[in-house]
Amino acid sequence: MVEDVSTATSDLIDESAQPMPMAELRELFHSLSPEEFRPLARRQEIARWRQTNRFCGVCGAGMRRHDNPVERAMVCPSCGHVAYPAITPAVIVLVENDGRILLQRNSHYGVSYWSLVAGFVDPGENFEEAVRREIREEASIEVRDIRYFGSQCWPFPSNMMVGFRAAYASGTLCPDGEEVIESGWFGPDELPPIPRPHSLARRLIDAWLTERRVQGSR
Repeated sequence: MVEDVSTATSDLIDESAQPMPMAELRELFHSLSPEEFRPLARRQEIARWRQTNRFCGVCGAGMRRHDNPVERAMVCPSCGHVAYPAITPAVIVLVENDGRILLQRNSHYGVSYWSLVAGFVDPGENFEEAVRREIREEASIEVRDIRYFGSQCWPFPSNMMVGFRAAYASGTLCPDGEEVIESGWFGPDELPPIPRPHSLARRLIDAWLTERRVQGSR
C-alpha cells in the first residue's frame, strides 16, 4: 500500500489510474498530511470521473477522450456530448451561540464522533442560502452573520467542501430525528469526540478553540 501511495502522490495525472476504494482513501486522508493527500485526491477524482463517463449520458454510446490532450474531457463520437469532471459543492458551518458551538451526531457517520452541520448545495442555491436551509432542516434554528471560512477538496467521491461560520439568531434547537440523532451546544471545555485532524470540520473547530483561548487570556 505504501508503494501505491508514493506512486499516486508523485504522478499527478495518471490517466490510466483506477479509483481507489473509498475505505482506503479515507484512511489515507487521516494518515497523510494535506500536502501529501492533495495530489492523491486529484488522481482519485480524475480516475472516478473517467470510470463513470465510459458511456454517454445522452445517447448511451461509448465515450472517448478529447482529441486535444490539454482538454480534460470525454466526448461522445455519436452525438457530440462533452463531459467534463463534475465537482459537487457542499457547505459545512460552525454555528456559535453565547460562547458555545452547535455539534451534532448523524445517523450515517458509523462512528461516535460529533461534527458540524453540513449538506449539499441544491440547484439554484448560493452558498449562503444552502447554509441557512441545512441548519433549518437539521437543527430547526435560524442563523445570521454568515462568513466564509475556507474550502477543501473532498474526494468522497467528488465533492468540494465550503466552510462557513455563523451566529445563532433564533429558534429552539431540535434535531430532525432522521439524519441527525443528537445535537447540542458545547463550550470549549465540554466538547464530545470531534472529527480527526485535517478535515475542514476540525479546522473550523480548532480555529474557534484558538479564538476562545486568546479571548480567555486577555
